[in-house]
Amino acid sequence: MPLASIVSADYKIALFLHILAVVLAFGPTFGYGILFSVLPDHPRATPTVIAGIQKIDRYLVTPGMVVVLLAGIYLLIASDDAWDGSEAFITVGFIAILALFGLQHGFFRPQTAKARALAERDLKAGDTLSEEFDEVSQRLAKVGPIAGLIVVIAIFFMSYKPFM
Repeated sequence: MPLASIVSADYKIALFLHILAVVLAFGPTFGYGILFSVLPDHPRATPTVIAGIQKIDRYLVTPGMVVVLLAGIYLLIASDDAWDGSEAFITVGFIAILALFGLQHGFFRPQTAKARALAERDLKAGDTLSEEFDEVSQRLAKVGPIAGLIVVIAIFFMSYKPFM
């Protein structure tokens, strides 16, 4: 088998893993707002729903982001074209994944943990969630779409590759 075929096969596998990781890491996050929207009608389910979100974040989002980054770096290195920094889709991709790592670990994880702790505390005292929980939930609701927009913009640049 010629070396070019092997490199091409490795590149295609890395591209597949890169795309699969994007789907697995970020796909579920687009449903978080829907899950949070039902919590006012079912406050007792709040800690369980948030625990599920935390599990998805731990086992899909973070590992998926690592694979997205590593596969992206491999694709860049294995590419026939040398990157001179002019390919906007690569720059946007790197900025996006770094921003998403920062949001995930600097904002979403701590705020989601706080929301869960508040919900558990509130439900020990009764059947309603506190204003403090609502404030954290609203913060998550404001930042979530920003993260979603970052994902959408990155996917656009990676698939359409404008400015090339």
